[in-house]
Amino acid sequence: MRNPIRRRSAVLAIGVFSLSAAAMAPGAFAAGSDDDVKVSNTETVQVAMDASGKIDAQRIYEQLVLTGKGKVDVANPISTKGLRNLDGFGGYDVKDGAVRIKTDVDGTKKYRSVSDFTKKLPLDIKVTYTLDGKKMDPSDIVGKSGTLEVRYVITNVTGTTEDVPFTNGEGKTETSPQEVVVPMVGTLDTTLPSNFTKVVPDGANAAGDGRGGTMLSFTMTLIPPIGKATAEIGYTAKVKNATIPKADISALPVNPLENVSFKGGAEAYKGGAETGQDLTAGATEINANVLKLRDGASELVAGILQLQDGANQLSEGLQNEAAPGAGKLAKGAGDLDAGAGKLDAGAGKLSDGLAEAKNGAPALLDGVAKLKAGASKVDAGLVKLRDTVNAGGGDFNAQFGAAVDGAMTATLDGILPKLNGALDGLNGLMQASAATAQEKGVFSANVTGTKAALKAGIEGALKTQLAPQLKAGAAGGVKQLTDGVAGGVGSPDTKDTLRNGVAQIIGGLTQLSDKGGDLVDGLGQLSAGADQLRAGTGDLQDGTGQLSKGAGDLASGLDTAAAGSGKLADGLDKAAEGAPALPEGADRLSKEGTSKVVESGNETAMDFGQRYALLEAGAKRAATAQPYGSPEGATALTAYKFEIAGEDGSDAANVKRGLAAIALMVAAGGFATIRRRGLI
Repeated sequence: MRNPIRRRSAVLAIGVFSLSAAAMAPGAFAAGSDDDVKVSNTETVQVAMDASGKIDAQRIYEQLVLTGKGKVDVANPISTKGLRNLDGFGGYDVKDGAVRIKTDVDGTKKYRSVSDFTKKLPLDIKVTYTLDGKKMDPSDIVGKSGTLEVRYVITNVTGTTEDVPFTNGEGKTETSPQEVVVPMVGTLDTTLPSNFTKVVPDGANAAGDGRGGTMLSFTMTLIPPIGKATAEIGYTAKVKNATIPKADISALPVNPLENVSFKGGAEAYKGGAETGQDLTAGATEINANVLKLRDGASELVAGILQLQDGANQLSEGLQNEAAPGAGKLAKGAGDLDAGAGKLDAGAGKLSDGLAEAKNGAPALLDGVAKLKAGASKVDAGLVKLRDTVNAGGGDFNAQFGAAVDGAMTATLDGILPKLNGALDGLNGLMQASAATAQEKGVFSANVTGTKAALKAGIEGALKTQLAPQLKAGAAGGVKQLTDGVAGGVGSPDTKDTLRNGVAQIIGGLTQLSDKGGDLVDGLGQLSAGADQLRAGTGDLQDGTGQLSKGAGDLASGLDTAAAGSGKLADGLDKAAEGAPALPEGADRLSKEGTSKVVESGNETAMDFGQRYALLEAGAKRAATAQPYGSPEGATALTAYKFEIAGEDGSDAANVKRGLAAIALMVAAGGFATIRRRGLI
């Protein structure tokens, strides 16, 4: 058995230590005390155990400290079993399991007591000893040598099952059944003697004791989820003539949300839960935007299909109408050129005929009147030809320009709204996303710039490039035609023109008619005029040749434009084929990407949320962790001290020495003395 003197010394030592520590507590104003008096209460539980871990005794030391100035009337709950006053021989006023203290305080007053501990201990401690691989009782190891392994298993047994509320990734409150313990931390300290060598501690801090021994200190965090409810620690050593050293375990409940050593870990769990919630919310928003992107991509596909239809219509219009019309214009210009050639040839014949007429003037005089009338008709025909060509050219330019402008406007009106709508949709998605304000602003500006650039580019390509080229080509050809005809026809007063020549002919015929005598002279002048007419028809033929060439260039340009519009239509056909992949890809991204992130964020939030909620529940239990409690409003402190006795064989030796002494006394005839002394 243990040495009672040693036990009392140990008890006294821990009592003094605990009371001293408690005396340093600041205290709080308890109910029943003046506001100027602070009350603190410390409950220190001391447990004496033998080397095998069996409990020999368990006591609780109470220290009530009153600090300040004023009147106090408080009731302190205690264990009344074996209650003793450590401050004197007087008793206590005990009622309903509490010590009633009514006193005046001016400074500091302390009330200390000890009694039997009658509650359940928060820790279960098991000790095992193995020598050379064989499990043995500690008393059987004393005096032996070999490899000694000592294992301590300390378990926090305060757990109760509670429905612990926590917040999931969607911000909703759920509950989960959890084993909630009173958070406990502690240390196990032991000093191995010098005959313990090659010491291998299992997670302990080790240092020499200055006398050849080894001091070991193990730290235990019995706070799930920061630590585990059970700590398994120990050491291995080579021993010679072994003894079992004692071990001391100190433990106390803590609030992990306020204790500086664990507050960071608790905040990390809380931050992890909040991060999981933020991740879930962000991923949910992104997933919603991805679905919007999918819908927007579907609209974009529809726009591309409409653009495809417009491009196909443009291609068909150029290939089936504009280009063939330009070909007809080129053919007509060629026919006109051929006609001008015939006119030129006719003018030549006229010139030749007039020359013959000059020689045959007498025979010509009879037909002068008819010739004059015919010349007047020629002049009227030339006027009609000029007016018809001018009117036809203007009508052609107007109709052709209107057709080109209509085609360009229809194409532009069909393309721009769809492109702008798609860009606005993308900008809306960006503005609804989790991007920064700067990123949203830059993206919005880019969308505006893109709209302007698209409009300017397409409008420039259609209205300022293609349309003007088409109009200019047609107008140039028509202008060459009208200018050639107008220049060739001219007026009666314009030299070197058809009408001027005809006017001269008419004048000559008039003179010839009026002055038959002057016929010869008139025929000479008429011949000269015919020569001028011949030169004018040559110019006319040159103009119609240029017109034919311009019409050919126009036809060639429209053929090129038709080919380009065909390529544009082909490109949009390919875009239309690939466009459906956009909404399909966005849908797949939602199902296989962002939805998975939402699930992961929710799992993270729930995992960390449950851990933090478990710490919160433990913190609530820590606030009421005193075995018996304190006066209402007082500062409450609790500590536990477990002393695991060593084993050195001295108890067995003492028994042997006692038996030997009794035998000697009996042999000496001192049996009566022994009896009087109450030894037997």
